[in-house]
Amino acid sequence: MTVATARPAISADLVRQHIDRAASLLPTYAAQGVLFFRKSNILGFTGVPLEPSDRLVCGLLNADGRIAFVVPAFEVEMAGNLPTGSELVAWEENDDPYAATAEAARLLGIDRAAILLDGQTWLSAHARLQTALPMARLTTDPGLIDTIRVTKSDEEIAAIRAACEDTAKIFPLVSQRLRAGITEADLAREVMESLAKAGVSGFGHLIQGGESASVPHQPTGQRRFLNGDGVIVDFVAQRDGYLGDMTRTFAVDGISEELRQAYSVVREAQRAAIRTVRPGIACQEVDRAAREVIERAGLGDYFSHRLGHGIGLDVHEPPYLVAGNPTLLEPGMCTTIEPGVYVPGRFGIRIEDVIVVTHDGCEVLSKATPTDVSEAFE
Repeated sequence: MTVATARPAISADLVRQHIDRAASLLPTYAAQGVLFFRKSNILGFTGVPLEPSDRLVCGLLNADGRIAFVVPAFEVEMAGNLPTGSELVAWEENDDPYAATAEAARLLGIDRAAILLDGQTWLSAHARLQTALPMARLTTDPGLIDTIRVTKSDEEIAAIRAACEDTAKIFPLVSQRLRAGITEADLAREVMESLAKAGVSGFGHLIQGGESASVPHQPTGQRRFLNGDGVIVDFVAQRDGYLGDMTRTFAVDGISEELRQAYSVVREAQRAAIRTVRPGIACQEVDRAAREVIERAGLGDYFSHRLGHGIGLDVHEPPYLVAGNPTLLEPGMCTTIEPGVYVPGRFGIRIEDVIVVTHDGCEVLSKATPTDVSEAFE
């Protein structure tokens, strides 16, 4: 069968890096294969931009670094960028997709072996896989996939930096269009249309003003901006599979001194956290560094979420910068640093950048974008 190819959703070199690392780690986990089920894991380890729905899609890997991919027959063309030498097992609408998965495992020589299942595999899928592969030993992956994804290679860091460059393109557009009287939804529509024309692939956005911004992640709505509003703009862009995630807080004319001072506190909290990041420090300690600044200012009750999250093929992935997480940072880990203050019914503030842990500290991958995007906060 001839399969059409298109521009890869992720670099083939990065897919091969992930495959080689996974294959080399399998003996450490006393396994001979691994099954990929989550969308980002399927993309990262097979290069295919598909995910399971009511129709099964999955990928398998053996210790030789060979991939087998299971896909509905009518979606075969989407699997045109599989690594060289991969097995493609297509199933028809009246076929049993789990029997197709067993065939894929047989082609890789792991149908009677120990196979690690992606931690995002549904319980129902796990049960059906065990029925289809009665001689295999299926166990939930205790960490092989996360071990590979949590620390990024130089090429992955470059991809995230490029995604941050695209993410940053929203902020000048907001500066040009933000004004009293326009609604959150209309502003979002205007800037997203401009970004699309510029070739930026938007992955998600939030634009919130005034009291709406006091509820983190409240969807963009029909509220009209007023003079004196603080405005949170949170945008995620995707470049070749990898994501950038940044937030800036804008001001409409005439903000209060209270809002201005709270913004200064959040800005200092972010700086304190960034200064704290280095290999060997616990995730919870970075969260604490930012939280202490906000607590000293008497605003601790209004910092209601974790400081940050890992980022890469998923917008939220390990490691998480949150109280109670003793995970130690390592070079190559990429996270957001996004302290915030949210005063119920009044205003919200958040500043978010993406950093990568280096051998002696960290680098802000979004540093080309100013933190202060409104003169009122400078």
